[in-house]
Amino acid sequence: MKKKIRKESEIFSELAKLCESPGYVHVIAYFCFRDNTIRYSDTITKDDILQQYSMDKLIRTEISTLIGLVCKNHLNTELPSPDVMQEHIDKTDSLLKEIHQSMMPSMEHFFALSEYRDQKSDPFQNGSLLRESIFYSGEGAYEFQYRDLSEVKYKKDNDWFLKNKSFSIQQAINVLKSIQSLQSFKINKAIEGFVHKEPHEWSVLEVYKFTAEEISDISNIEINTVRRVIESFVSPIDMTGFESLDDFNPQNAYPIIKLPEDEYLLFQNYSLMEALYETPFSGLTMTKNINPSPCSIEVNLLKSFLLRD
Repeated sequence: MKKKIRKESEIFSELAKLCESPGYVHVIAYFCFRDNTIRYSDTITKDDILQQYSMDKLIRTEISTLIGLVCKNHLNTELPSPDVMQEHIDKTDSLLKEIHQSMMPSMEHFFALSEYRDQKSDPFQNGSLLRESIFYSGEGAYEFQYRDLSEVKYKKDNDWFLKNKSFSIQQAINVLKSIQSLQSFKINKAIEGFVHKEPHEWSVLEVYKFTAEEISDISNIEINTVRRVIESFVSPIDMTGFESLDDFNPQNAYPIIKLPEDEYLLFQNYSLMEALYETPFSGLTMTKNINPSPCSIEVNLLKSFLLRD
């Protein structure tokens, strides 16, 4: 008997509830490590990279959805027990697969032969046919392209950045590159450190945390300037409006999460590099009398509109 497919909204609500679980940020860190990290020894090979294209791995939009949902509530960083962690991981994988299935259009519905033959309908005019393709589409550029092209894109705006943001575009690029370098270093150290820890202590959350002081030391940029760059990518937008896949997820435009004690959290470097290319002007929501230029907010709002059924 064919399994009944639940409504997307029902599955999303269950996923949102799961993301409220204490310590769920450790689950997201696990997914980022599992699905966004290429593991290899000595020399990287094509097989090492091809593993990233497994259907069992989450893609960035799925992980971004989890990040958006966990940010709807106060972040609880308490480490769950290994059993609870595994339970949350398995449940998340299951719910995301179920959401994907619920978004798959029925070919029988869209390509009814009688309507198609008589040219009474065009299936591609129906948004529900495109939703799955939009949400699960490939990336628009490589991470390094967003980074390098940002310097070209904003070269003539450098004076504006210095006046309105108190940092140059090159300083912004250097800060973001330093965050990436620090996280790469921490990932390798974390793996080595597991040998000296008990299983109930295993977590990679610390890999994705950083401070302005750490980045200042790496980049050789004054700490207040570093902090201004980082804060430009911390969301000033309330997450309460993120109630479905159709809704704009501010964590896509502002991927850095602010924590207590001058700490920050970044789960996906790709999202940060994309935000560098798309979002810089949107930080003007905190600046008076200046209208923000088109940015990731508008891009993601358009994407949200296209995702609507």
